Amino acid sequence: MTFEQPAADVDALQALCELGQEQLIAMQYLESEATLARAEHIAWAARDWDSLSRLYLPLQEARRQRRQRSGEGIVCLDLLADGPDDRLEALHVVQNFSHGQLLVAGWGSIEPAVRVRELAAEHELYLDTFLAAIYPAGDGRVVAIIPTDDVRLPDPAPRPIEDLIRLLPEHSIVLRESELPEGSRRGTFETYAQVMALWERLHKPFLAAADAQSQPMGKIEGYRKTIDVDYASELAHQRLSDVARGMLKNH
Repeated sequence: MTFEQPAADVDALQALCELGQEQLIAMQYLESEATLARAEHIAWAARDWDSLSRLYLPLQEARRQRRQRSGEGIVCLDLLADGPDDRLEALHVVQNFSHGQLLVAGWGSIEPAVRVRELAAEHELYLDTFLAAIYPAGDGRVVAIIPTDDVRLPDPAPRPIEDLIRLLPEHSIVLRESELPEGSRRGTFETYAQVMALWERLHKPFLAAADAQSQPMGKIEGYRKTIDVDYASELAHQRLSDVARGMLKNH
């Protein structure tokens, strides 16, 4: 099914696409992403397959550049709450790490990481943050990296790791605290590869689930979900563009 767009909406969508491209060329990557994401939202609501097929690749490039620029800052993957009384303050985190790649884990909560993401967006910062929570488990502590923020997490009561994994949202990554690199480091090719490996591990099952869908709409929804998990998943954007192009041909 396609939706008829009023001429004014078509003009507004075209203007957003053009502006987003201009911002991308000008290397205004955060601005370009915001503009193109707004255009994608409008085009998706209208099921405008032509616009969608042309939008996803420049949107992917803006997001790729955002991820890469974030990787050039400070990398710190052990911003972890020490216990139930240690409340991580998102504003304090952002004031100390305004450019880089972070893993922020509250005590049984992703709320600090969610707030760090919100502040990064509000202040237009090249700052990436995993959604994570730390738990007592077994004879130590583990960090759970959560795919999305629309889930309920188990309480941080001590329990075996196996029990915790069963209670966590599907496809969460669980790491022992000792598996995370300690301290802050200047971003390098090595740190970027390390962080990218974590992002790819996080989004991989969602990408595979989308690939496995037999119907185009199922694939589209699956790839959009993959981008919710990892905004810079290049394959999800590329395959969205391909499927949208196929939908255009079929209509």
